[in-house]
Amino acid sequence: MTTPTTTAPAGTESADAPVVTAPADAPAASAGATPASDAPPGQTEVFGTALPQFEQLEDDPAVGRTPPVVVGPDLLTGESVRIESQGRPMVVAFYAHWCPHCQAEVDDLTEWLESDELPAGVDFYAVSVLEDPTRGNHPPEKWLRDKGWQHPVVADTPALSVVDAFGLQSVPYLVAVDANNEVVLRFAGNIPGGPPELAALFTLLLEPPS
Repeated sequence: MTTPTTTAPAGTESADAPVVTAPADAPAASAGATPASDAPPGQTEVFGTALPQFEQLEDDPAVGRTPPVVVGPDLLTGESVRIESQGRPMVVAFYAHWCPHCQAEVDDLTEWLESDELPAGVDFYAVSVLEDPTRGNHPPEKWLRDKGWQHPVVADTPALSVVDAFGLQSVPYLVAVDANNEVVLRFAGNIPGGPPELAALFTLLLEPPS
């Protein structure tokens, strides 16, 4: 399998790609299954095998693995969302409402989408993580609604099941999955080049492997 690459993600700790580290008490990703089937009705559940913690873009051990499945209500519509490949590529973005880099990325993306569209054929989801009612832009659904966010967004569980399952250590965070339901890229930090570079990634995900 050929991993799609863009000119943007050259690393995860640069001036163009700031990251906010998850709290020290956030659970570490495990290698075992991550079921949350005991969650109350209407809350987010996670199924499958956790990805290893993300540490570096190059030689990421998650590449080629099947990502966990996330099921939960859309924060903006209340409709059930299943974050899983439906035979199409998908991109999952992880944002924390209090993170200034996440706020900047959401601002840039929603503004860009007013005049441009992401390429069709790739599903785009967001996950609200590391919620903290004592910090800014709470609740996250009001923040995203006020910004005009138009894509499905699911909240992580209080136990940070999604953070654990996807190996997140900092936000913003992005996981790209191909049509074969295999991880092809994980990236931490703001996307250098902004929304157009995300659109380029969508286009690359649609190209057949060479």
